[in-house]
Amino acid sequence: MMNNLWTGGGASIALGKQLGKGGEGSVFDVPAQPKLVAKLYHAAPNAQKQDKLRFMATHGHKDLLEYLAWPTETLHQSRGGPVVGFLMERVSQKQPVHMLYSVAHRKQDYPKAAWDFLLYAARNTATAFEAVHRHGHVLGDVNQGNVMVGHDTKVLLIDSDSMQIAAGGKVHLCEVGVSHFTPPELQGISSFSTLARSANHDAFGLALLIFHLLFAGRHPFAGRPLREDVGNGLEPDIKAFRFAYGPDAGQRGFAPPPRSIPLSLVPPAVQSMFQRAFTEAGAMAAGRPTASQWIAALDQMRGTLKTCGKSKMHVYPNHSSACPWCALENQGAHFFIDLGTFITNTGTGFVLARVWAAIESVHPPKASALAQPSQIKVEPTPLPQGLKKGKNRLPSFVVIVVAAAFFTYIAPALGILGGLLCFGIWLTVSSGASEDYKKEMAQRQSRRDAAQSAYDQLISNVTQITAGTRFAQEKQALAPLRQAHENLASVEKNMIESAKAKAQARQLHDHLDRFFIEDADIAGLGTTKKAALRSWGIETAADVTRAGVRAVKGFGPKLTTTMLGWRSQCEARFRFDPSPQALQTDIARAKNEVAAQRQKLESGLQSGLERLARMRVEAEANLARATPALTQAASTLAQATADLML
Repeated sequence: MMNNLWTGGGASIALGKQLGKGGEGSVFDVPAQPKLVAKLYHAAPNAQKQDKLRFMATHGHKDLLEYLAWPTETLHQSRGGPVVGFLMERVSQKQPVHMLYSVAHRKQDYPKAAWDFLLYAARNTATAFEAVHRHGHVLGDVNQGNVMVGHDTKVLLIDSDSMQIAAGGKVHLCEVGVSHFTPPELQGISSFSTLARSANHDAFGLALLIFHLLFAGRHPFAGRPLREDVGNGLEPDIKAFRFAYGPDAGQRGFAPPPRSIPLSLVPPAVQSMFQRAFTEAGAMAAGRPTASQWIAALDQMRGTLKTCGKSKMHVYPNHSSACPWCALENQGAHFFIDLGTFITNTGTGFVLARVWAAIESVHPPKASALAQPSQIKVEPTPLPQGLKKGKNRLPSFVVIVVAAAFFTYIAPALGILGGLLCFGIWLTVSSGASEDYKKEMAQRQSRRDAAQSAYDQLISNVTQITAGTRFAQEKQALAPLRQAHENLASVEKNMIESAKAKAQARQLHDHLDRFFIEDADIAGLGTTKKAALRSWGIETAADVTRAGVRAVKGFGPKLTTTMLGWRSQCEARFRFDPSPQALQTDIARAKNEVAAQRQKLESGLQSGLERLARMRVEAEANLARATPALTQAASTLAQATADLML
């Protein structure tokens, strides 16, 4: 690694620790400029890439610097030498965009983010694209890993050195791309090294990112296939313009996935923009909505938002007559968790998914950078007036010994007398540390030891506050209650005895028809094979038979047996009702017993959530108290250490 480099302006710069490493290069800390980082390439860039970086470093407009991690200066191993890397803005307090639009990640990392937050992030993403296009550049390699979002919804684009840059009359191409974000007209191209891409190509990736953000991370070209030639891979479906959510999706061979957010969530004008972006109309020159058009449309939609009366997390455009999030929750799809309200159901009003999501979202507070004594500059306290540090006797002792030897050599008879005389002179001219000095330094050592002990104790306290051990223990204690609650339905079924009767086959079919293969986790059954089963009309457990499964291409004896085993698991939950009247009595008895268990479990889970919330508040208060105390302790330790160095 090259620790000391030169900037394009001729200044020397030292690198710090390595912060990250990728396929193309590594990123390093720059101690002298903490707001910047340095990217160094593993292999020396070619002459064209060096020209590109030099141009970017000297053409960093404020708009580009605001929305992109743009090269600010080139780096060189020697003054005026080849470009080996560049400086750029440090990306802090931001996460990759998929951490926001992924439902599972969002519930943990952005638990308070409702749909309006996602809408703002989508708008800011479009703004970043607009800045790039306004200066004549093209992102080219659009993908979810290049977009970073903060908790303030501000967006920063990274990997700008791979972009297509218009440098006066010369165009530096983007030579890479991600297939899932590549527009239909470019699908199948083996290399981008000679292809000049356009803002309209970027517009496909931008529309896809916006769709991800507004529709819970779903890919617009992944749906429920309606034909055998559909759904065999994202790339061929993108190439064929098979937009799975559009009004003509059925004609393209797709239907939206089960329990997905419908396109009707957004106003008709925005629906049309997605239709243009993802179908043949967009492949024409400038056919897709531009970044500027997305900004205007999303801003307009922001002005129409309203909030559902049942949950503050249910935010949606006012063109919908009813809350779309409530409708999806009624289907079992929970995209947002309201940490403040849990009683929305009938009966007990308890919704396990919401309560458990709230429990999982409670984490210990995170401490900011802790004060370090070594980073605090102090001046040592001078010694008391009149108190001096003792001199080192060794040099004077050596001089006296040499003098005594010389005296003995020239006057052997007077050697003993000369030695005593020299020893007396040494005692006179050389003195050790005084007792007062030793006492002062002992006191300083004692103060330093006490300061170190106090600092170490505070560090230990902060570590305990942020470690999360108590939180983990509390959640672990609640997990069995959750499991027991999830098992209540099967417990209730097991308490209802039934016998075979004429309606058994019909009831069994109705039961099995509620278990969808699409939602099942079956070993060896991936997305492609599920699509194959759907194309053969096998969609639920009721459709699974040995002969029917074996007739589908790719299903041999082993996988067929696995499918039949899954059907058996579903069938094991079936309880036959020979007599509606008798069953009503059995159901009432079972429900009464289960209700008592349910009440106890729900009370325990609600109490656990309240305890976790109190623990969080207490931990935040303790951390708030500990932080200034730790800063003071670090300062005291730094001073005591400096005082001891005199």
